[in-house]
Amino acid sequence: MKTHRRYFKALAALLTVALLLGGFSATASAAPSGMTQAQKNFVATVGAMASADMRRSGVLASLTIAQAILESGWGTSTLAKNANALFGIKADSRWNGRVYSKSALECYDGVNYTSEVALFRAYDSWQHSLNDHSAFLNTGSRYKAVIGETNYRRACNAIHRAGYATGPDYARKLIDLIEKYGLTDYDGGVMGLAGMVPRALGFLRDASAACPLSKEIKTAFLPRG
Repeated sequence: MKTHRRYFKALAALLTVALLLGGFSATASAAPSGMTQAQKNFVATVGAMASADMRRSGVLASLTIAQAILESGWGTSTLAKNANALFGIKADSRWNGRVYSKSALECYDGVNYTSEVALFRAYDSWQHSLNDHSAFLNTGSRYKAVIGETNYRRACNAIHRAGYATGPDYARKLIDLIEKYGLTDYDGGVMGLAGMVPRALGFLRDASAACPLSKEIKTAFLPRG
């Protein structure tokens, strides 16, 4: 019984830290350190659009933001600047809008990258690009596992397995961005809960260097080594 009480005290401490991190907010209350002001502005702009879109499309906001960061280089890529394209969607026979031609690196064998010239969808605005991204995922049967998924790790792996990008480490890059910059804040409610744990654990590790943590918290939650 005493062991159970200590465990639940430790659990309560962890959840308190998680709540202080603001994981339940649908809009990030404070941008994580390590970002430039331009990057903070990019996340705030795309994050607001992605949160609103998530309620309509079922595409997790944190996934959308991470893809926008990765595919557009925080909005600084040639496609983002000249074609308002944040997600690098190629223009095939299904696309009737404007196009933009540029070279792209593809990895078809999982090892070697090759450069090829391709046509990409072009847009009137970033909002138009984000709306089309969600429509693209919703109308493509291969992305069925992405729609409605509330776990960001599963969503990232699902979109990679469906063939959105050819890079072998695409899912890992998305997950790293979400965890590093706390992008689950934009998922809101229960959707944001999955991202609170790694951030809370990181907080606890940092705090342990400055002040002793209870033995129960260390034993129950912090990985050994």
